[in-house]
Amino acid sequence: MRDRSRNDGPDILEFDNEFWRFSLAIYGQAHVAEECLSLQQTLGIDVNLLLFCAWLGTRAVTLGANDIEDASTAVDNWHQNVVRPLRGARQWVKTFNREELGGLRGRMKEIELDAEQVEQAILFAYSKHLQKTAGADRGDAIASNVSRYLKAKSAGQTSAVSAPHLIEVARRAL
Repeated sequence: MRDRSRNDGPDILEFDNEFWRFSLAIYGQAHVAEECLSLQQTLGIDVNLLLFCAWLGTRAVTLGANDIEDASTAVDNWHQNVVRPLRGARQWVKTFNREELGGLRGRMKEIELDAEQVEQAILFAYSKHLQKTAGADRGDAIASNVSRYLKAKSAGQTSAVSAPHLIEVARRAL
């Protein structure tokens, strides 16, 4: 029997969903992956949450600080206990510059991507209770959501942090 006192996410997850397909399309565009990974390295952002903010903007959903915090909480256990350790292990194995480990690194990368897809499925399930913002311009909602998340993650930074490539590519996807 499942312990319902634990917050393990929804019972049923949709892995192939609109958010996942959006992320695959956007992340593969010029400069987006590099921008996201740079923000992950410098600020410790969760790239899935950043993409989630952009995707919701394309749906005319404008997020408040509490919405972003709640979305982060929804995936925090999975991200901290599964995604990050898998990423760390893959990156550590990568330091062994040995050709025969290439297959292992490749399989580890596939497993990490599967874990990212689970995280996105959790976020997709979370998104179902969010409402479109009446009269919201989708382009503005994208920029607002992404900026709000980055502002929260960069508190205390002396310079402004942004993701112009992600915002532009998401706007073009409208």
